[in-house]
Amino acid sequence: MFETMLCLIGLLAALYAWQNALHARDLARALSHDLCARAGVQLLDQSVALSGIGVARNGDGRLRLRRSYAFEISLDGRDRHRGGLQMLDGRLLSWSMPFEAARDAQQPVSNVVLLRRPQDPPPGPH
Repeated sequence: MFETMLCLIGLLAALYAWQNALHARDLARALSHDLCARAGVQLLDQSVALSGIGVARNGDGRLRLRRSYAFEISLDGRDRHRGGLQMLDGRLLSWSMPFEAARDAQQPVSNVVLLRRPQDPPPGPH
């Protein structure tokens, strides 16, 4: 009886972890698509790949999973460049993509921007 319950709990935990990973990948794909649209580049293959996983502290100081995803973009449809993003606790932590000017310079250039949550405005009259 105990072994059966333990197997069932293990199976449910594995299903939860799998669903969580699929949800994070779908969110990373949507974020990468949005980043590419804002940058005016093509997201190739419409997919992202998990390139790393680790543990980091969120804003509350709690340990959470930090996932890194890689994707490929094209500046003009004839080239391929690597881009990437990092997510912590389901939020975009950082991203990197080559600049448009990298094509003219004929050398790879990356840009990493850390996004922060905007602070709430102080209470009182505006």
